[in-house]
Amino acid sequence: MNPFRHLFGPVLSRRYGRSLGVDLAVPKTCTLNCRFCQLGPTPQTTVTRADTPPVDEIIGELRQWLTTGQSADFITASGSGEPTLHVRFGDLFRFARAETPCRSLLLSNG
Repeated sequence: MNPFRHLFGPVLSRRYGRSLGVDLAVPKTCTLNCRFCQLGPTPQTTVTRADTPPVDEIIGELRQWLTTGQSADFITASGSGEPTLHVRFGDLFRFARAETPCRSLLLSNG
């Protein structure tokens, strides 16, 4: 069982190696309603940005994950919606660059 609310993986990617996923969205918060989305239909599209889930909570989980001894090649902002709708998604990347050995990756519909 995953002990983290906002992290998943690391998952093996052909393109990016071991990728630690970071979910920056409240489930199914998105700007689009793509037919091919693996999460299914978007109940209501939005362009409203928010600080939910709290980025400080996410960074706390990343700090905890770093103590587990696991490794990843990338920290990937993705998950259950559009990560750029999070008003502080840049803070995640600043943290990754400054405090982890991982590269960062943004999976976006933009």
